[in-house]
Amino acid sequence: MSKKLTAEPLAFIKSSCLRRLEADLVYENENVIDYASDEGALFLISENVDPEPSSVVIKNFPELKKLKHDHIEYYQDTLMLNEYQINLSQAKIFSTADIYLKKVDKVFYSKLNYFVKKNYSCELYVSAAKEVCQRLLEFKPEAVFDPRALESLVGFGIGMTPSGDDFLVGLMASLKGTSYFEEVSEALNKLLGKTNSISREFLRCAARGEFSASFAELILAGNKSIDPEKHFIKIIHKGHTSGVESLLGFLKGLEIRRNKF
Repeated sequence: MSKKLTAEPLAFIKSSCLRRLEADLVYENENVIDYASDEGALFLISENVDPEPSSVVIKNFPELKKLKHDHIEYYQDTLMLNEYQINLSQAKIFSTADIYLKKVDKVFYSKLNYFVKKNYSCELYVSAAKEVCQRLLEFKPEAVFDPRALESLVGFGIGMTPSGDDFLVGLMASLKGTSYFEEVSEALNKLLGKTNSISREFLRCAARGEFSASFAELILAGNKSIDPEKHFIKIIHKGHTSGVESLLGFLKGLEIRRNKF
């Protein structure tokens, strides 16, 4: 340990999408520590952050950050941060395996369409990246069934999770529960090597139907015909452009379902 702990860091929630790996630190802030390797990625997050695929929610997160934590190993419900060990066996399991949008309600679609048009602007991007915005806006929903068009999105764009990947995560969340989801998942799994290790993990989990708690809440609101705007707002606050790009992907998925390509 690098500093004396005043409380034990405890695993509170673990994602069902976790897999065995060894990885090194790639990013951290006050609420998040991200690890990645060729084997995959794992995210340690505080209770101030919604559960994500391949994440572990840690109680006493500030104490965790006192530890030497440049390298982790995860196996058999044991998380090793260098010399420090955290038992994950009693942590609650976070999964969206049984959550999907059961129908495309006209009101739900209209509200999302309006919200995205109002909040997704190419002005969010620096000049050199405005073409990223244009390509996502102009992406025709039916093109997702074209292997070459799908491949063009994987790893495309800017950020730790490239724009095209964020878009695809939202689209997969929208298609889940339909035959389209299985078709796109199969194709997507063959393309995971075309993006970075952090983003690859989110796409891998999305292809299994595992998404963030924020998307799960949005889908449940849609199923219950509850006003979804607070969930739109929560999602767009993720990252600089990641949230709104994923909402755009979710909207394109709804268009696929509405038009039944």
